Amino acid sequence: MPNEETPPIRPRIAQLGEKAGAIVIIALVLVALYLALTKQRPMNPAYFAEWTPRLLDAAKLTLFLTVVSYLGGMGLGFLLGWARAGRNRVLRAMSTVYVESVRGTPLFVQLFVLVGVFSYYRPWNLDLDVRLILAGILAMLLNTSAYQAEIFRGGLQSVHTGQLEAAHAIGLTRWGTMRFVVFPQALRLVIPPLMNEFVALLKASSLLALPGVRELTYNAKVATGGGAPFLEVDTIVVALYLLMTVPLAKTVGWIERRYRIPGLGLQEERAVGRKRPGGTIARVAGVDAAALRAAARSLGRRDGAAPTPTRHRAEPS
Repeated sequence: MPNEETPPIRPRIAQLGEKAGAIVIIALVLVALYLALTKQRPMNPAYFAEWTPRLLDAAKLTLFLTVVSYLGGMGLGFLLGWARAGRNRVLRAMSTVYVESVRGTPLFVQLFVLVGVFSYYRPWNLDLDVRLILAGILAMLLNTSAYQAEIFRGGLQSVHTGQLEAAHAIGLTRWGTMRFVVFPQALRLVIPPLMNEFVALLKASSLLALPGVRELTYNAKVATGGGAPFLEVDTIVVALYLLMTVPLAKTVGWIERRYRIPGLGLQEERAVGRKRPGGTIARVAGVDAAALRAAARSLGRRDGAAPTPTRHRAEPS
């Protein structure tokens, strides 16, 4: 018996064609942009060989800061999400105030508040660079914990109350219900948004360059300010960010397909198999062929052309 949840082969081929067409269009745009920027001075490959190792070391620091902040925020976010989904009104109110306060203020403001605090108190007489790194990690940790708390809360509350009642009926404790019933189902739902939050946090880590954390963006700013060609340096920075984010984005898609709850999202997959108007080229270019034909017919009628006669079938006597 064929798997009904597997989309047909023809729409998948059409999707590959759309992606290939989109890649070609993006490549043409990048080539045109490159030719426009290098009209006065072409790129020098020697600069790539010189600056790539330096910026690669800075990218390692960016990735390290993001991973530490993300994992710490995940632990705090899970506790906050559990509190928001629980029955204790005091804990729910406290976690709600924290989450709304952090989500309601920009990461940029939170970062500079913590930088000011660490600059004023100077804990353990740490060096300036260490204090800036600690302030950056703490700012990203607190910020991502609020967003991850909402992800965990949504996942925990997605489990139907009937399953909780059934778990209590067979004698499971509150912790046993969470461990064997709620958490396994919620985990499969929260993995994709958690991975997306990591990608967003990695990109937001570029804000750490503003107070002076020596991560990827900061080193690129210093390099261009010191006389390095901005085009080569910025190209390396963009390539390094893409190398860190694109594989993560692809991993998100694979995890979502691998651990998706059977039946959830089936309508979306079946919708892929429906024939959409227009060809692959029209969809890649963003053109609605049916709308263009309708507009042409309407324009022809306004110009005095006779409308196309409609044939009627003869009714049987």
